[in-house]
Amino acid sequence: MAKRSAWVLILVAVSAIAASAQQPAEENKPGGSALEQAAAVARRLEAWRPGKSGERGVVPAIERPLLLFGDDPRNHTRGILWGWGKGRPVAVAELWRGRAENAPYAASLTVAGLEKIEITADGARKWQPAETQVAFAPVAGASAPDAKEPGRLRQIKEIARRFTAHEFWDPDNSRFELRLLVQPVHRYRDSDAEIQDGALFVLAHGTNPEALLLIEVVRPTIEKSRWQYGLVRTSNAEIHVELDGKEVWTQPRVKGSALRPEHPYYVFTLPAAAAPAPTGNP
Repeated sequence: MAKRSAWVLILVAVSAIAASAQQPAEENKPGGSALEQAAAVARRLEAWRPGKSGERGVVPAIERPLLLFGDDPRNHTRGILWGWGKGRPVAVAELWRGRAENAPYAASLTVAGLEKIEITADGARKWQPAETQVAFAPVAGASAPDAKEPGRLRQIKEIARRFTAHEFWDPDNSRFELRLLVQPVHRYRDSDAEIQDGALFVLAHGTNPEALLLIEVVRPTIEKSRWQYGLVRTSNAEIHVELDGKEVWTQPRVKGSALRPEHPYYVFTLPAAAAPAPTGNP
């Protein structure tokens, strides 16, 4: 009996150790302090339709973070990918910070849809791009979209795997291969825009988003629909994307233009603590 009790205790201890090893680090748990703080900072950003105020002007935020990410070689920690829009995201934001406890957040904003947008930070207008940047193209050689959602998801993933990407960045304008995160970070549809199904994928350095891939089923009905794709930069780097080994999209390295709020890709810093909000809407 004593031996049996000892074995039971050993098994309980081993099980407890194994269970604890499978738990995510505290800062990456849903509700963990790093996620809570990053999400709180993201919620200080609000999306608006230019020239409109009140409820008509607000573009709702997507309810949950699209992705949590880090990139140790580039000193990106506690990163969060955030988005706005009821169907296809109209804009996305990356927020990350360095390792210092009181470091401000770096924030990059990028147009992800075909709608004009502006972003306020703590109630003050921060970004109003003069143009959109997404051009959609048909997916050559794709089978007709499946009538059922599980079948379409399988097709979406198969199409996504046909894309490869790389970028040129520091040090010395070195080449870095980007990897496709195999699960879409967001699924959507929008009957008003004739989007029957859509998925947002990340092309990443580690888990750090460098470009976004949108794959959609478009047309008034599934029976008459077709596939299309679009690409969005979420990085200052020079980016190249191939479909079936043929380059279909490239973006030059962004320099000073990323610091201009009329550019469709904009980078700025945001203090961890909110500034007093001004009165009134943009």
